[in-house]
Amino acid sequence: MTTARISGILQPVFSLRSAHDVGVGDFEAFDALFGWMRQASQKLVMVLPLLPTTPGDPSPYSTRSAFGLNPLFIHLGWLPEGVRFTEEEQKNIDLARASPTVRYDLVFPVKNAALGRAFHAFEKAGSSARSRDFEAWCLSQRDWLDGYALYSSLSEAFGQKPWWEWPAGLAQRESKALEAATREHHGRIRYHHWLQWVAHEQWMRVRTSAKNHGITLCGDEPFIIGQDSADCWCFPRYLRRDARLGVPPDDFSVDGQDWGLPWFDFDALAKDGDTWLRRRAKHAAATYDVRRIDHAIGYFRQYVRDEATPKGRFVPADEPLQRALGEKNFRLLSEGAGIVAEDLGVIPRFSKDVLAELGLPGYQVMRWSREDGVYRDPRHYPEVSLVTTGTHDTETMRQWWEGASEWERQTVCRTWPELSHFQHAPPATWSFELHEALLRAAINAQSKWCVLAWQDLFGETERTNTPGTMGPHNWAYRMRAEVQHLATDEALQRTANWLTRLSHEGRRA
Repeated sequence: MTTARISGILQPVFSLRSAHDVGVGDFEAFDALFGWMRQASQKLVMVLPLLPTTPGDPSPYSTRSAFGLNPLFIHLGWLPEGVRFTEEEQKNIDLARASPTVRYDLVFPVKNAALGRAFHAFEKAGSSARSRDFEAWCLSQRDWLDGYALYSSLSEAFGQKPWWEWPAGLAQRESKALEAATREHHGRIRYHHWLQWVAHEQWMRVRTSAKNHGITLCGDEPFIIGQDSADCWCFPRYLRRDARLGVPPDDFSVDGQDWGLPWFDFDALAKDGDTWLRRRAKHAAATYDVRRIDHAIGYFRQYVRDEATPKGRFVPADEPLQRALGEKNFRLLSEGAGIVAEDLGVIPRFSKDVLAELGLPGYQVMRWSREDGVYRDPRHYPEVSLVTTGTHDTETMRQWWEGASEWERQTVCRTWPELSHFQHAPPATWSFELHEALLRAAINAQSKWCVLAWQDLFGETERTNTPGTMGPHNWAYRMRAEVQHLATDEALQRTANWLTRLSHEGRRA
């Protein structure tokens, strides 16, 4: 993990916009984005999880596997088999491209149909150097790929019913039932193998482009995987469904939160040499240069609910065991790879101490970084930390400022040096001067890593996700300009030059 002071952007893949996509961001858009980032002296891009997700669910956290990539982000134009669209599909693509947000209702059917036709053309072509590369890659990934592809195929065959509602032999993974299912669904299993291979090849192309532009790729690793997932089906001893994962009561929720997710049996993992966890860490390290570890406290302790303890309990129960577990897990997760620990929320002091002892950066979300209700000066943040203007779950920086109380704005202006000239009359309305001061406060922070949400670079108000809500407003944000215009649009060029100046002043360029 680099020790230099750098800044970068947070931008989900689905939020990218290109003249060549079908209405949702895909891997092709990165090269032009990297070019603009280089001009803007931004050296890191953080994406949301790229793992396979529940069919039809746009949430990148609705994961169905701890391994692999989401086929939604495959760029159809890079497929050697070529993709042609029907007249109806082209109409839907035009509508999706023109939409200010992602139209998943249009995108999913078009992309799924096009990928199906491309696979058919690949199979029809028969043996070739490309097919031999495919076979070799599948063989190298068998430890996760075969189980994932069989699970995906069976889920389709049973109408997306959860795996515990499948026939008993398959739900309980009896060997004869699995062998019969593998023979019966061979073609569909091979299709899911192919999707993962294509996505992998394209992502490696993105990684090469990032390296050529001097950009660090930062991924996002969810803590747990959904109950209806390949890993829960394949490894029920490790991802247990006899209790539900969540978080305990706090100042924001008197009952805490029940996420309805499985929980990790770290004792069972340890008895098997932590093999599954090591494979997951190795796979993620090969996918990204550095990754954000979501819900870092979960590797120290989990809060679970079941019939015996409906109000919840911690596993392990006492602090010494929690501390030892967290230290062990984070040593394992960080082997040969850079990580950033998402240590937000109500986090016990000992977990932050362990992360600090291991030299692992935690998070500083500026609007939340307070002591005794008083904002902290970003120039006094821990050097080994990541400062950010906001996350995928927060309102944008502009929304936050315009919705803040007078007291809150006054406190910020007294505490953050870059806004000190506003302290006698903090503005309630947005302006370029205010925008620049807020970004400068982030870039000037002592934290070695600085990540700016794309919307915050441009003072936008469209957020990525609103937790606790459902609807087309979530996970649908798209950047306004096509990436092809980043290098030619005068306003975007001015923004790049402006960011370069701020980054130089903050010693990050």
